[in-house]
Amino acid sequence: MRTKDLNKKDRIFKAALVLTKKVGIAGITMSKIAKEAQIATGTLYIYFKTKEELIHQLYVKLETESAHRFLQNYDDSLSFKKGIKTIWLNYLKHRIEYFEESIFLEQYYHSPYITQQQKEMAEDMKQPVYRLLETGKKNNEIKTQADSQLLFLAMLGFIRELAYEHIEGNYELNEDRIEAAFQLNWRMLGS
Repeated sequence: MRTKDLNKKDRIFKAALVLTKKVGIAGITMSKIAKEAQIATGTLYIYFKTKEELIHQLYVKLETESAHRFLQNYDDSLSFKKGIKTIWLNYLKHRIEYFEESIFLEQYYHSPYITQQQKEMAEDMKQPVYRLLETGKKNNEIKTQADSQLLFLAMLGFIRELAYEHIEGNYELNEDRIEAAFQLNWRMLGS
């Protein structure tokens, strides 16, 4: 039996991400992944028995890595505004620096491949943000009565579009523009 090479597994995952951006998860096949990863199709099957197994493993890997990035440098001792800004900047940075991963995570989440357990995992990732928003409401630091999930979705949607426009070259982000964008989001929340 042949041993598995971790570098090959990473190449396979990278190939799946590239293809997701090009053709979507539905358009991915094992042969396309093998070709993109520059390995034989038979070699791909040493690592993954099916496309479903491959994308399930990739999703779990990326979801776990993302969770750590979203909360980097955040802790409950930060003021509400600093906490929101830390998480907001982390989401924006992640969306730009890990754009292919973000596309994959979104497509997978909205695909028939996702399991209930994986949906729960994604929801668990959002809980620290929801708790922070609830604390902001409780302490009268949020002026709107909108529920925390809606506030989170509004922030996330804005971040997604901002990152996408930057990546596509339609809106160059710099420190001043990032700060202005955060302040817009803050005005939506802050009192």
